[in-house]
Amino acid sequence: MTTDGKKIEILHFGHHNEDSGPDFLNAIVKIEDTVWAGNVEIHVLSSDWEKHNHHRDDAYHNVILHVVYYHDKNIPQIKYPVPCLELQNKIPKILIQRFENLLKSKKWIPCGDLISSIEKEVFDIWKHGLIVEKLQQKEPHLRSLLQKFTFDWETCFYILLARYFGGKVNDSPFESLANRIPIEIIRKNISDSLAIQAIFFGQAGMLELPLEDQYYLTLKEKYSFLKQKYNFQPMKNVVWKYSKLRPLNFPTVRIAQFTSLKNLGSSMFSSLMEVSTIEEMYTILQAKPDDYWNTHYRFGPSSPYINKNIKHDFMNILIINAFLPLAFIFAELYGMNEKKEWIFTILENIHPEKNKIISQWHNLDKTAHSALDSQALLHLYNHYCQNNKCLSCKIGHKILCKTTSSPK
Repeated sequence: MTTDGKKIEILHFGHHNEDSGPDFLNAIVKIEDTVWAGNVEIHVLSSDWEKHNHHRDDAYHNVILHVVYYHDKNIPQIKYPVPCLELQNKIPKILIQRFENLLKSKKWIPCGDLISSIEKEVFDIWKHGLIVEKLQQKEPHLRSLLQKFTFDWETCFYILLARYFGGKVNDSPFESLANRIPIEIIRKNISDSLAIQAIFFGQAGMLELPLEDQYYLTLKEKYSFLKQKYNFQPMKNVVWKYSKLRPLNFPTVRIAQFTSLKNLGSSMFSSLMEVSTIEEMYTILQAKPDDYWNTHYRFGPSSPYINKNIKHDFMNILIINAFLPLAFIFAELYGMNEKKEWIFTILENIHPEKNKIISQWHNLDKTAHSALDSQALLHLYNHYCQNNKCLSCKIGHKILCKTTSSPK
């Protein structure tokens, strides 16, 4: 009922508006015998309408229902009286109390003291939803990339792969580097490994030092020829960051690994889409850099021998962040539901990440047994727990519902 005693029926609650303007757009509401189409605005107090200056904003002139927790004032009439729905006597008091307790919690996550009461089945269902949500969050960027390259899936994957080879510190420079080297040029020179290395190191701006190093000089000479042939424009070397990085993550090492990918320039995305096991993916993503890099982290001074072939842990990062989100969009565009299930299977066969967040979840008896678990837990913490989005979380719902009763 409205605050003036008229019966309300919500036929369609509209679409949540995350931009400026009313909270829900294009709703359909039946009040008594009249059906209204328009927008819905939500406030804690009715008086917030004037406090927020909605009465002076044309964007709110099509509001057909004002939903408030406490009705303390009739709002100024616009073109017609705006019906008001008050919720304070329709929400169980214990629900409000429990929600406020969650918001005030000083625990690592708001429900830290209560999550142990939630059945494993609830989380198992929720984690699949979290993975889909995490994959969908990357969709706008990936669709933009696909449109840029006219849905050339191999080129898009090549750019994404390069970005994640750069890690968090050098992701943008690495992506810029890949954009400067069309995949067609890689394909034309793929039989000459030194030429591929020269192209990447040269375009990265790393072949302009006065070094007396035979390997370096060979690459420099090759790049000088290829630069003229393809009219290359190199990057500035200063964009690459080394500070606070482990030597194995130096951009020089990562470029050496990237240029030695077994399937670089070939149909790598298609090949990954056709396999059924994580072991087959590891085979496709094999990389064995030039022997020079086993005793070097940068050009010039040598270092103790360490094999620089990329390891499975790093391949997992590439699969999770570069390949699977693109595979998910591919499956959505072409209606391949079995491929979506395949993505979950791949994640279940990848070892979980090890970091502080996953360790904290372990302390709460939420142990990650696979990347499916750890990715879900990371997304849950970063996008729900940290932002107190308990009302949008299935675990939060369950905790609140366990304590509800009739309004008092």
